Amino acid sequence: MEFKKIHLYGSDIEDYEVLSSLIQDAAIPTSEMKFDKVEKQFFLVCSRFSWESRLQNKGNKRIVSGICFDNVIEVKKKNFPSFNSENILNFLTLKKVTGFIELIFSNNILIKLVGNNISFRIDDLNKEWPTIFSPNHKN
Repeated sequence: MEFKKIHLYGSDIEDYEVLSSLIQDAAIPTSEMKFDKVEKQFFLVCSRFSWESRLQNKGNKRIVSGICFDNVIEVKKKNFPSFNSENILNFLTLKKVTGFIELIFSNNILIKLVGNNISFRIDDLNKEWPTIFSPNHKN
């Protein structure tokens, strides 16, 4: 089966729900996050778990994806670790509220993107690769 990279743009609440499901359990190094105040963009690069591969019975896979949030005027952080290239955050979910997007990570870490009409683009940057590690969600 041919590998198809994801390239999506979104701005409404349903789009953000799709984004959240795509990057659930993504590993994001703190060194791979950047806020460009002049361009009003927040970027991150993550190693996301390929839920779509699992649904297609292709096994556990990961893929590197880049995400750009546009129209961001401020970034607020809560419980964010000190900058260190070895710090890797585990993405859990996000919330879209009028005026901001909240990215929620394990260990009660939050990143709040403040702005009006924040939109996003997500692009897979390479081919997926197999992994023996699979997210495990205990209820």
